[in-house]
Amino acid sequence: MTLDTLILLVVWLINLGLLFFIIFNKNKQRRWPILTMIFLIWLWQSSELVNLLFLLDSPSLLLGVRAGLLPTLYIAPTFVWLSYSLVDSWKNIRRYQQLFFLPAYIMSPFAFSKYNLSNIIVGQNSVSYTPGPIYFYFAVYFIILMSWSLVVLIRQRSRYDQVVKKQIDYIFVATALTALLALLFIFVLPLLGVTAFYYMGVNSSVIFTTIVTYALFRYRFLDLKISFYKTLVNLVRLLLTGLVYAVLYVVLIGPVQVDFTRTANSIVFLVFFGLTAPIVFGVASLAAKFFIYHPLERIIQAENNIAVILRSSQDLNRLMSSLAKEIAQVIDYKEIFIYLAKRNDAKSFHQVYPVGERTLHMDHDLILQYLAKNQDLLHSPEVHYLGTDSKLSQELVEHHIDISFPIYYNNQLLGVLMLDNNKKLLYQQQLDFLREVNKYLDIAIGSLLLYQQAMANQEEK
Repeated sequence: MTLDTLILLVVWLINLGLLFFIIFNKNKQRRWPILTMIFLIWLWQSSELVNLLFLLDSPSLLLGVRAGLLPTLYIAPTFVWLSYSLVDSWKNIRRYQQLFFLPAYIMSPFAFSKYNLSNIIVGQNSVSYTPGPIYFYFAVYFIILMSWSLVVLIRQRSRYDQVVKKQIDYIFVATALTALLALLFIFVLPLLGVTAFYYMGVNSSVIFTTIVTYALFRYRFLDLKISFYKTLVNLVRLLLTGLVYAVLYVVLIGPVQVDFTRTANSIVFLVFFGLTAPIVFGVASLAAKFFIYHPLERIIQAENNIAVILRSSQDLNRLMSSLAKEIAQVIDYKEIFIYLAKRNDAKSFHQVYPVGERTLHMDHDLILQYLAKNQDLLHSPEVHYLGTDSKLSQELVEHHIDISFPIYYNNQLLGVLMLDNNKKLLYQQQLDFLREVNKYLDIAIGSLLLYQQAMANQEEK
């Protein structure tokens, strides 16, 4: 099996895995357009695999190669379907839906004729062919529909919430990366006389399918900058560790002249490697972090600072002020509000930071009811996107609340922390950071309130 066939097989398996993921995923919003699109790409790659593995020396090869065009005819109109569905407009153009598919219907009968391709040339584990006139019309049709889909997304993007906007951004990134790689490997390099990497352009579609599937089936996104640097730091750590032992090995077999063909020497070296590898890896980690800035370090440092603040502070106002400053190191929020329950009325909550006169009540405010019931972080964009509670969604908009989480102690809701994030979407790493803050805050606030109550009772005596 050649390298291009092996890569095609890997891409085929990835897309097959994506199909199963979509089918069995619980989040069924807009699943049918992307399922159809990936299925069409998978069918096209399946025909390519069959041709390369089973039909290279068969008279049926011409038929197999022609069949590969059939599923690709419907990729572009399916992308139109996906784009309109993403912005909830597909039903609004019910009368015109089939017009996008009509050219594909017309060209389908010609897929198995000489108008598709007239002849093929079989090389060593490769197939080249002379395209027929239908390819020109197919290319124009494909480019027009793909471009129109992107125009639809651009025009509608500003109307939607942060999650859909982020999904549209991912679709643009996926389309751009796939198009650039296809242009490079299919057109630019062949013009320069380099044809060995043609197959990479064809298989670049896996970038599109993977990124788009990730975007459409998530409403909590990773900060790619942090993920990239985390991957880079891990690679540097591994390379530095490997370099140390590679140099040591060269020194041992060179100047020192250790004979590793002897079993005893090999065992001693392996034992030495096992004992020293954690230490060397730790030193390599420090070196990697010293030379490469890691954005995740800011989050880790903020978590450590908050833990120290919440453990040591005995003044509520100072605690709240320090907490707000540390959160600002990770989340560039607009405003922060902290409410605590009144001593004589557990259902009433008054604003303690910044000190104000605003109050919330359990019987009237849906935010409090949600936090009391779920005891979990409330992220406004997720509520809007999932559409689970329209009244709660409206209340979050009216109060300019983007994120909120409860402060619990001994199974009692003591307070809530709310952030106005200026309608910016929080990444997964930031949400994880707030959950860690929430764990510390529950114990700290509860302990501090009990301490203040004990001190007040002592003074009364």
